[in-house]
Amino acid sequence: MISGASSGLGRALAIEFAGPGATLGLLGRNRERLDETAARVREKGAVVRSAAVDVRDRDAMRSFLLDFDAAAPIDCIIASAGMTMVTPVPGGVEDLTKAEELFDVNLNGAMNTIAPIAPLMRRRRAGQIVLFGSLAAFAPPPDSPSYAASKAALVAFALATRALYRADGVSVSVVCPGFVDTPMAGSYSSWKPLMMSAEDAARRIRRGLDRRKAIIAFPLPLYLAARFQQWLPDSLRTAAMLRFRAVQRLPVR
Repeated sequence: MISGASSGLGRALAIEFAGPGATLGLLGRNRERLDETAARVREKGAVVRSAAVDVRDRDAMRSFLLDFDAAAPIDCIIASAGMTMVTPVPGGVEDLTKAEELFDVNLNGAMNTIAPIAPLMRRRRAGQIVLFGSLAAFAPPPDSPSYAASKAALVAFALATRALYRADGVSVSVVCPGFVDTPMAGSYSSWKPLMMSAEDAARRIRRGLDRRKAIIAFPLPLYLAARFQQWLPDSLRTAAMLRFRAVQRLPVR
């Protein structure tokens, strides 16, 4: 089961996991793009059931997820749906009036995705839960503090839940990518070092999930740099973070 499957990494993951014998549930807000993803997945031999649902709609999410699980018990649920927000003008600050929507999508949307299925996985003593953080959780960019905060919350939640669910046979992982060539990354202008394709990122995520890693972070040089900057003196860290500013292009989810 993959949310955010109508574009970006969610779409790439759907295609990566597709194949004969696979049954995929795909969720996305854009019906046309979701149908395109579903068609590509079917071409690879997978059985697909999809629904155009907003992850913020708790009741609709719960209804679809439980119906799907009753027909094909979910062994892996990937909450990849999300949105970003950066400063609207060069040198400015983010529009905090839009932070509520961002948290609703990134945090509540993720909870709406996993909440109906987690108890069932624990009861079956099997399954994988996958949340999406970001390298921004470790090195918060000054041009997208709300986005970074939402991703840091998901990292903390995933690591805590991983420890809690281990005894129930359920694995929890958090994906923390760097820059990936997706519509979300294209929604803002900034320096984007080591940016990779969505297909490459999906392959890395799948390898990490096969190993049931706690944190699936890539590319490694950026991950190490993000962790290292946490130990820098505040003056150096601030100077480094402010050296490359980002500015919004289009609001993309």
